[in-house]
Amino acid sequence: MPDWDTKYASGAYVSSKNPGKLLIDLFPLLPKGKALDIACGEGRNAVFLAKNGYDVDAVDISGMAIERGREAAAQQGVKVNFIQADLENYRISEEGYDLIVNFNYLQRTLVPSIKGGLKRGGVVVFETFTLGQQAIGHPKNPEFLLKPNELLKLFEGLHIFFYREGIFEEERKKAIASLAGKRA
Repeated sequence: MPDWDTKYASGAYVSSKNPGKLLIDLFPLLPKGKALDIACGEGRNAVFLAKNGYDVDAVDISGMAIERGREAAAQQGVKVNFIQADLENYRISEEGYDLIVNFNYLQRTLVPSIKGGLKRGGVVVFETFTLGQQAIGHPKNPEFLLKPNELLKLFEGLHIFFYREGIFEEERKKAIASLAGKRA
């Protein structure tokens, strides 16, 4: 597993300061309330949600990223509950969230907990890299890349109201799959 604190400290990993385009585009369709930002990095999506009235939990393994997220939240005058934790061991509260967001992170074993963590009527917004990313740049490890239509299969049982998969130019060129699904 990469040492994320070292990556952040060296500048090898530069996080966008802007919330995910998908999150902004889908925002009018999302339920208000309690939100969870998985693998939040420096908190760009968590801070955006907090600025828009959500009660936000944000989880990441990197202490440095969490600290930068806390600073960003303070600068924006919002409160985010940042949690430093390894998502391999983190437990998502059962039916605890109205909204769960996951950007640029793939841990297949976490998907059942994400689905279970949604309240009735809750929504997941999930976007990460596909195998097509190998031809473009990092990440390249197939363990962390979605196969064609895999994201749809992972979230079977939800009402999928948005889905796309392909190569898109958003801040940079990337091969991604994006999904928004609602728990009945």
